[in-house]
Amino acid sequence: MLSFIILISLLQCIAFAQEESAPQIRLSSKGLAYVELSTSPSIPVSGQPTIILLQFLDPQTKAPRGDIYYKLVIRNSTEPVFVMPGGSTIAGKVGIPYQFDNPGNYQVEIDLNDTDISKSSAGSLDEATFPVYIVQGVPQEDNQTSLDTTVQNSTIVNTDVSSTDNSHVLIDGILVVIAAGLIAFIVRRKIVSKQSKGQS
Repeated sequence: MLSFIILISLLQCIAFAQEESAPQIRLSSKGLAYVELSTSPSIPVSGQPTIILLQFLDPQTKAPRGDIYYKLVIRNSTEPVFVMPGGSTIAGKVGIPYQFDNPGNYQVEIDLNDTDISKSSAGSLDEATFPVYIVQGVPQEDNQTSLDTTVQNSTIVNTDVSSTDNSHVLIDGILVVIAAGLIAFIVRRKIVSKQSKGQS
């Protein structure tokens, strides 16, 4: 059982911690909750899937709140580009997938209510707004061109993103090997323990 818990913990770290950006935290305009927003991957790239991770925290205890209803709006400089009209949370993070088509600055607006007033349309909603910057993605064709063309078309940010992805593969592999080693050690120890009990 212990080995199973260790393996699940390591897999959760692989799935979220390495790819997740540092959270931005804002108190909502009416003080209903602290809204925490991060992205996975940590540096969103245009043309690639991004998960917007949300968590709502109680303003007094800072514990996650599971009774929040929210609406999410993503805006570029001129207009909304994505509207999720409604959702609700259970304790923990909520992941909303979205693919940004173009690089640049965006605003993610979260409108929220608690469950007691979620069906009331009177009055303005509580809100929090976050900036999100999307870097230019590298088209698939550029990856197969000559070295000169790749150097001219790539940027430092794109180079950093690809090297970060490679380091994640290495770290993921190391974590899986460690988990497998721990499981093998625990199983071997149990087998030896049973054999010694059987001999005595």
